[in-house]
Amino acid sequence: MNHQLLQPQVRAYLLQHLHENAAVFLLRSHPFQIDNKELAQQLIGLQKAHYKFPVLFENDQVIYPPKVNLEQTSSWETAVYKGSIIKGDSMIDLTGGMGIDDIAFAKAYSTTIHIELDPTLQQIANHNFKALNSGIESHQGNGISFLTSTEETFDLIYLDPSRKTAATNKAVLLADYEPDVTKYQDLLFEKGATIMMKTSPMLDITAGMRQLAHVSQIHIVAVKNEVKELLWILNRNSTQTQVTAVNLATDQPDFKYTLDQDAPIQMAELQKYLYEPNAAIMKSQAFGELSAQFQVSKIDQDAHLFTHDEIIKFPGRSFEVLSVQDYKPKAIKRQFGKGAHAVVTRNFRESVKKIRTIFNFTEHETNYLFFTSIAGRGPVVIEAIKI
Repeated sequence: MNHQLLQPQVRAYLLQHLHENAAVFLLRSHPFQIDNKELAQQLIGLQKAHYKFPVLFENDQVIYPPKVNLEQTSSWETAVYKGSIIKGDSMIDLTGGMGIDDIAFAKAYSTTIHIELDPTLQQIANHNFKALNSGIESHQGNGISFLTSTEETFDLIYLDPSRKTAATNKAVLLADYEPDVTKYQDLLFEKGATIMMKTSPMLDITAGMRQLAHVSQIHIVAVKNEVKELLWILNRNSTQTQVTAVNLATDQPDFKYTLDQDAPIQMAELQKYLYEPNAAIMKSQAFGELSAQFQVSKIDQDAHLFTHDEIIKFPGRSFEVLSVQDYKPKAIKRQFGKGAHAVVTRNFRESVKKIRTIFNFTEHETNYLFFTSIAGRGPVVIEAIKI
């Protein structure tokens, strides 16, 4: 780790070039006796931290790891969310990485321990913990081995297993992760009161439930309508599994339900308002519970759009319906062709790209056309305005 990178003049220089292309920056000469690759790595880190890790960006003593580590780590929003789920005094992160999650955990736990296998990454993370005065205790080594050898027990054990292994590039089964948590559940429960594991949103929830024991909570975490991760909370005392779907960095309400609840989906004709569930709820597929809790009705079984005659606080986007008509291309072209419209397709045979080409639409932020279907009516176009 090159401490020359912490010189005030280096930091000021990097901030002057904050918005420069890193590849161009790498090839230019710079007024320091520092390797260009090291300088470019810090520039990339600052660029990422500017929007993803403000807690790091605001501290001028932070050193950034390689780009691959920056991309693999949680955003600050999701890290803070994790720190709010389980209360306790002590926690350990067995796959610490860059340590963003642990910086958030340290604000909620009096004892936070970070374990990282990569010596260079662990050194950088430990330096940053001290720069932030976080009080995090960091160790280099294998997290499972550390847990096996320690006599300590913890209120929370956290893992973010790698989703890139020799066997597969994108793990969609727990057995594809490293470490494979299914092999170590007895050890984890011996040393931890509660286990929290982060996985890719690609992981199938039903498959995960089959492979994991004592799942008490599942959190589907989206940020600005993009699902970023699944969080699995394991507790020996659990008797049922609560699912929470959240859409961070929005004002949308959380959606919670108990897994295996089987509320019927309400169906109804299109009413005054149209509601589109956010990405976290789409991942959950719990449309019956959504219908029951928010008193909304589906307009068609496979369209995944809901309606209500009143405006409500809904976990997704809300629209006021202006008109609806059957999908007849010539009539649609006469009424809307060459106009400015955002386009959404739900249970419709044509793609958004093809529809835009057919009708020569330009973009719009609030005027929407939904190409979808209504039960008993077939393909329709709903004209609506975003609320």
